[in-house]
Amino acid sequence: MAVRYCLSPLPFAVGSVALGAAYMRMAGAPPRYILINLGALAVGLLIARLIRKARPSPQLAGTLTAAVALALLATVVRGPSVDGASRWIPVAGISFQPSLMLLPVVIVFFAKNPHWLSATGLLVAGVALALQPDRAMAGALTAALAVLRLYRRDALLTLTLAVASCGFAATLVSTDRVPPAPFVERVVQSAFAFDAFVGIAIVVAFALMLIPAIVGVLTRKEDEALFAVFGATWLAVIAFAIIGNYPTPLVGYGASGIIGYCSSSGLLASGDLERHSRVA
Repeated sequence: MAVRYCLSPLPFAVGSVALGAAYMRMAGAPPRYILINLGALAVGLLIARLIRKARPSPQLAGTLTAAVALALLATVVRGPSVDGASRWIPVAGISFQPSLMLLPVVIVFFAKNPHWLSATGLLVAGVALALQPDRAMAGALTAALAVLRLYRRDALLTLTLAVASCGFAATLVSTDRVPPAPFVERVVQSAFAFDAFVGIAIVVAFALMLIPAIVGVLTRKEDEALFAVFGATWLAVIAFAIIGNYPTPLVGYGASGIIGYCSSSGLLASGDLERHSRVA
């Protein structure tokens, strides 16, 4: 029974966002930051529920992946540029990062439902991330595909991984001059500077995000690849947020990471996994 509840990331998302909100309140963040995060959490939970009920087919997942790839390319062309980077789309005064909000969903889609259109979409996404450039999400895509390659071997996946790796390598040699924004980037460092116990709480919040992936890999052999890819994606996002000037998911200010985490979680809380959990 305990394992069953640990397989769904959604309760852990609530806990992580709550810890982040507590930190921001104590550290003097604008109240709207907390309200936007809580609103994003509500939207993300709703999207996760819709995804769970819809159970998209491989063809639909492939079409969605292609649409996300085009959105990332459009961000390069039409998105505002900040110190040479074009990763954001402003909506109603809020800057959304399509790669952080949408890419984790289609990555898990691809792990769950392999389809040539999904692979092609991720290939194009890898190119778009190199052009933005977005080192964190390019690294997350490469890490996720590399982990998936351990479980599944086919020519199209190998090609997609190769293109994503080249795109990631391109971001490593690109100059990234985007400065950190308070409560968005460098949250771990800021939290420890504010108070050691607050910094530990932020680390705990990161651990909460990864618990479902760890439990899934250890207990659900038939879905091990799905949980492993989910975990690799978000571990990479967390790692880049710690070492670079990239958005800190869930605990920092930003709707994109919250919606992206919850939405990708919807595929882990599918009806099939729930049935396996009840049997166990």
